Amino acid sequence: MDMVVAELTPVCRQTLQAQMAECRALIPFIKEFLAETQRQADAYFRATLDATPPVVFRSAQIDALLEAMWIHQGLDVEGLALIAVGGYGRGELQRHSDIDVLLLCRDEASIQQHGEALQGFITLLWDTRLDIGHSVRTLDDCFTEAEKDLTIITNMLESRPLAGDPELFYQLRHIIREDNMWPAARFFAEKWRELLDRHAKHNDPEYNLEPNVKNSPGALRDIQTICWVTSRYFGEGSLTALLEKGFLTPFEHKRLASSLHFLWQVRYALHMLSNREEDRLLFDLQREVASLLGFEDNAEQLGVERFMTRFYRNQLATTELCDLLLLHFNEDIMKAGQSSEPVIVNKYFVLQDGYLRVTDPELFAREPIWLLKVFVLCAHLKDVDGGDILGVHSDTIRALRDHRHLIDFAYRTDPANNACFMELMRNKDHVVRELSRMMRYGILGRYIPEFGHIIGMMEHDLLHIHTVDDHSFRMIRFLRQLRFSEQREHYPLASKLIHKVQKREVIYLAALLHDTGKSIEGDHCANGETIAQNFCRQHNLKPTDTHMVSWLIANHLTMSHAAQRLDLNNPEDIHQFAIEMGDQYHLDLLYLITLADMVTTNPKLWTSWRAEQMRELYRNTQQALRRGLANPINKEDYIEEIQQDAIALLKQSGLDQDAVRSIWGHAGDDYFLRENLDNIVWHTMAIHQHGDDPNPLVSIRQTSNEDLEGATQIFIYMKDQIDLFAVTTATLDQLNLNIQDARIMTSEVDNNVMDTYIVLDEQYQPIEDPQRLATIRQALIDALDDPEDYSTIIRRRTPRMLKQFPVKTQVTMSNDPFMQRTVLEVIAADRPGLLARVGAIFSEFGAQIQGAKLLTEGEKVSDIFYIVDQNGEPYSDPDTCTTLQQAIKQGLDEQIEAQTQF
Repeated sequence: MDMVVAELTPVCRQTLQAQMAECRALIPFIKEFLAETQRQADAYFRATLDATPPVVFRSAQIDALLEAMWIHQGLDVEGLALIAVGGYGRGELQRHSDIDVLLLCRDEASIQQHGEALQGFITLLWDTRLDIGHSVRTLDDCFTEAEKDLTIITNMLESRPLAGDPELFYQLRHIIREDNMWPAARFFAEKWRELLDRHAKHNDPEYNLEPNVKNSPGALRDIQTICWVTSRYFGEGSLTALLEKGFLTPFEHKRLASSLHFLWQVRYALHMLSNREEDRLLFDLQREVASLLGFEDNAEQLGVERFMTRFYRNQLATTELCDLLLLHFNEDIMKAGQSSEPVIVNKYFVLQDGYLRVTDPELFAREPIWLLKVFVLCAHLKDVDGGDILGVHSDTIRALRDHRHLIDFAYRTDPANNACFMELMRNKDHVVRELSRMMRYGILGRYIPEFGHIIGMMEHDLLHIHTVDDHSFRMIRFLRQLRFSEQREHYPLASKLIHKVQKREVIYLAALLHDTGKSIEGDHCANGETIAQNFCRQHNLKPTDTHMVSWLIANHLTMSHAAQRLDLNNPEDIHQFAIEMGDQYHLDLLYLITLADMVTTNPKLWTSWRAEQMRELYRNTQQALRRGLANPINKEDYIEEIQQDAIALLKQSGLDQDAVRSIWGHAGDDYFLRENLDNIVWHTMAIHQHGDDPNPLVSIRQTSNEDLEGATQIFIYMKDQIDLFAVTTATLDQLNLNIQDARIMTSEVDNNVMDTYIVLDEQYQPIEDPQRLATIRQALIDALDDPEDYSTIIRRRTPRMLKQFPVKTQVTMSNDPFMQRTVLEVIAADRPGLLARVGAIFSEFGAQIQGAKLLTEGEKVSDIFYIVDQNGEPYSDPDTCTTLQQAIKQGLDEQIEAQTQF
């Protein structure tokens, strides 16, 4: 339909009934009627982006159609009625929502008398392919079922008559309104529990990335819950009725109506674009919905990110308001006259049934410092039994909301207010709880505008599974939990370091502010550093504390990047990193901040191998600091030391020095700089035991299991061959293993490879099953026995989520003057077989791989390869470098295009 629909007018019921009566081909007529209804509704929505008229229009059209079908089937008789229930009963029918109806009969005799006609009506509904949910019940059945089932009574509360005997509907309403049928207090308690259960279910990170517009916290079900519980009490629960009854303030009514309008808009767009009842904002729909609703890309942010930020902020505001209204309903209506005697807290506040209630709502106008001080009070306050208070009373929440506009520049720069905020940050208990309350009630975002700008901000990728503000709170909570004994098993080093933190507020402020720079164009670490410096000075922190907060924010990505890119046993790399740290205390706090950031960004980031790498970087840097930055260890001394230590250990196993050095042959300095002592001993013994066996040596074991963390190591020893790296990585890929690291070393003299691969399973855990380890070993031996006959083309399907995030392939090259090799970095979209494809291209160019550092973060890989040319030299010719880079980029782009179509 090309024309812009000005209005949606439901069909005249009498006209439709007449047309149906004269129709010879009933089913095609009905299907065309439904198709035309949908065309009109969709055209209106595309023209106006207003979902309310189409939702109401579709409901009215279905009303007319079902009434005509009811009459057509001869059911318009006494003792039978057709009733709309549930969402359809509210007169709200989204594009693909279920159409729930009740076929109500006065008694069993009515069912027997009209059973054939009723069955004919149901069959007709099925033939039209309508999404009908139906039940056939007598009045007695309705009473019995509603009495025991919360869902059924809820659906019946929203019922309305469509056709048939009107008296039956009024009898049904009388039944469900009886005092002993789900009394309001019981109904409210069960609905509140249902809401909390649903919130817990949808609080999973999976739902953070792809939220449900119907069931997630702050979505449609929350608003409907308010309407249901008030309807059970007042007899009606529409937002307009609740405003008229004084249950909602004008602000609250406007806020809920606005949220409902937006959520209907998003849901209608989801149904229309997916052409099904899809209530989750799936990745493959988010961009389309954003574009349809007018959220376009700009220089600062993707349109889909701006749309999702709007969605998350709407969730936050709706959750906060619905929580307040449920508290208000419970405290002031359900418990009216039942409240215990209030306990006086101070001259401004009392504890009312465990909730902090302000005695004078104008307190915040007279003494605005209480806009902050109330949260400090909550952090300290205990109930009459000595436990934590239950929360903040709805009267207090409303007063906070009504006066939060008082927080302006003058308020934010008032030393008394600044001191009050820092008192909260230094509090022993409940820091995160009270910061979260401050945010929910609109105080924190006003007090720290830079934090306010990141509330609800979502980065459109698979790495960041929480909004930026939620991630920051989780980070502080994680740091606080490290003090408890139950965390020692999972984070042993951090659990020791957290007790060395001299001022907890320093590390908490760093966590709170570390991502505030993301709302500003440019490097968010540098932006965050500036924000932190200004904030700390304003809040009168000492210069050393201000430095530490801002330094941690500026460097909060430094340690994770270093663990990924550095050779952790190379003394030169470690010395340079130690210089960046400066001293032990900076190293300690940066380790804590880095760990907290990684775990709370996405728990999948903190694999057992990542943990081991971070711990190794920490301890090697610690040793360098103890040795002194002016006394770096000599590379040759380090190699000699590790060789002598290895020889001493191998001697205990029966190998003398000559035998050991013969096995090492011409491994070269690089091997001893990149492998630790434990691995060198393991490799040497494995080669000795392998002897003259012509088959490839494949040995598998766990990495150091210290502190219950590690990965699975695969050691390969054989003659070098073309495509060896490609074949190995393809085999591991086919075995569903995630390669974390690869150390590829080839002797220049005897052409033997000594390759080590660090792998994890599909769940990013070490492989412990002996049978699976044996399968991996045999698969590698079979593939490496004749690499030229092994296909390196991976045909596994790219996972659904990965397809939704196009990552531009980037290839950069630089030379490492210390190690005399070329560093080639690939940033690309993750997909099966990526390493095998890169390895095959290296083989085509005669490039020799000396190692690889592999990192997957969400949908993106950042892989570093250390290579030399076929003469063993770093790449130096600009034309050759350009050609190799272009070949890798083209090869990976062709691969991802093919796999996306597969």
